Amino acid sequence: MLATILLAAAGVGATFPPPGTYRYSAAMNGQNIGAWSVSVSTGASGTEIDEDSNASVMGMQLSAKASLLLGPDLSPTKYNGNYHTPSQNPSVSVTLTPTSATVAGVFTAQPQQVGLNPNTRHFVVIEPGLLAGLFALPAQLDSWKDSAVTWITPATAQVQSLSTASSEPVRPAGVPPNDLVLSIERPTAVTIWYDPSTLVPDQIAAPSQNAVLTRQRS
Repeated sequence: MLATILLAAAGVGATFPPPGTYRYSAAMNGQNIGAWSVSVSTGASGTEIDEDSNASVMGMQLSAKASLLLGPDLSPTKYNGNYHTPSQNPSVSVTLTPTSATVAGVFTAQPQQVGLNPNTRHFVVIEPGLLAGLFALPAQLDSWKDSAVTWITPATAQVQSLSTASSEPVRPAGVPPNDLVLSIERPTAVTIWYDPSTLVPDQIAAPSQNAVLTRQRS
């Protein structure tokens, strides 16, 4: 349950990873495919996460740039994404209020307005395969102490309830021994191992794709 995971981090004050650039190597099926990075900055309007991702998958060069703006309580207020593939260069955007979101996605002919799922108080904006929304997730859930949140996928304008696994996965080799884990079961299986003192993810894994992002430390 989400509440169990949040209680495990009860001794950690609500915070967000400090400003700076965090770099990750990406692997799929055990082979390096590229690099992801996020830069965290703060300003009068809140916290901004800027992502720059590049990969080579099955001979295709893929890249993405995205920005995610969070308000003072870490609720998302705006997302912009620019994605590049060999055949197209789509752009997506999400503009959010506390109770609704307007999404202009790759697979939506017109912008769509969506609301929170029942029994949720917050949105999270997560594009599968990208980093910005997942990077923010441990800090958001630690701050909100919510039992459920609404997950928005920008490219498709889909909204789904985020739920977590009830059991803790085996700690992978190389993950620091003090890291806590956020294990997402739906809408897609993802595990995030993160530093409890800073809430910075050290490893993010999507088992269905056999894909892993590993933080690179200088």
